[in-house]
Amino acid sequence: MILSLNLSPELNQLNFKSLFMKKFFKLASLFFLGLIFVVACKKETPLPTASFTATVNDGTVTFSAVVTNDSKYEWDFGDGSYINTLHAPVHTYIQSATPTNIIVSLTIKGPGGEVTVKNTIIIPAKTKMQYLTGGKDGSSSRKWRLSSNATSFTITYANAGFTQLGSYPGGILANVGLAKAYGDEFEFKGDGTMSINSKGGGIFASMAYCMGTNTPMAVYYAPVGLAYTASFTPPTGATFAINENKNYVLSTPLGDVTYSGVMTLSFTNGGFLGFKDFTSECIIKRLTDTQMDAVLFYANPQYGPQPILALLVTFEAL
Repeated sequence: MILSLNLSPELNQLNFKSLFMKKFFKLASLFFLGLIFVVACKKETPLPTASFTATVNDGTVTFSAVVTNDSKYEWDFGDGSYINTLHAPVHTYIQSATPTNIIVSLTIKGPGGEVTVKNTIIIPAKTKMQYLTGGKDGSSSRKWRLSSNATSFTITYANAGFTQLGSYPGGILANVGLAKAYGDEFEFKGDGTMSINSKGGGIFASMAYCMGTNTPMAVYYAPVGLAYTASFTPPTGATFAINENKNYVLSTPLGDVTYSGVMTLSFTNGGFLGFKDFTSECIIKRLTDTQMDAVLFYANPQYGPQPILALLVTFEAL
C-alpha cells in the first residue's frame, strides 16, 4: 500500500520558513555567544600598570620599574637620546654648572594595551672637584698647564682690587726667555693628591723665592721678578683642597687683605699650581672642563717672603 502525501504550496512554504527561522536563530545564538566570549576574554586581559624610581649618582642614573601585564618597555630619558627597552636601564646625563630638571617617561605595552608614566628627576650640578680632576671618583685625574694661547697674562698688586701693573698677551713668557713654563704639567687626582711633572727640567717661580731659598735660576726676567729654575725635584705626597666661598686673608707687606667669598686651592706637602713661591694658596676665579683662571700671589725681593704682587693667568686642561 503506497501512501502519497500531496502538500499544498502554502504548507510547503510554511515549512521552509520555519526551517529557515530555526537556522537563523541558531546562527544568531552562536554569533552572540562568540561575541560574549570575546568580550569576556578582553575583560580578562587588563591594561598594564607601571611605576618607576630613579637613583641619581652625579650624572649617572639607575632606573627601576615595577609593572604588570607587560611585554615591552620603552624608556624616554628626556635628553634626546635613543629609546631604551631594558627593564632596569642605567643612563648617564651630561652635567652642567647648575642642577637640571629632566622629565623621564616609561611606556609599557602589553596584551591589554599600553600605559605611560612620567617622573621628574634632578641631575645635580657638576662639582668643582669633577671639573678639576675630570671625574667623580678617586681614580679620576686631570692635567693642567699654563696656557700660551690665553687672552692675557696680567700682573697686578696683591690688593683687594687687583690694581693692574701690566697686561700682556698670553704667550708673553716666550718673549722673555721663560717659554718652558708653558710645558710643566700639574695633575689633580680624585683622591685629593697631586703630582707635578716638569717638562722643562725646572719650574716657573718668583725671583724672590729663588733668592730666598738659594734655588739656582736657569733664566729670569728681573723687571717683573719672574724666573725658571735650573732644576726641580717634584714633591712626594702632595695634596690639595678646594675651598669654596672662603674669606681668604692674605698677609702682605702692606697689611692683611681679605678676599671675601672666593674659591681657593690650598696645598700641603709641597704642592702648588703653576708657580713656585712662598705662598702656595691661590684664588680660582673660573673653572670649567677646559680652562681655569687663577690668581697666583708672589713676593718681590725688596719686601721679603710676603706676597705683594699677583699673576692673573689661565690654565688649560690636557
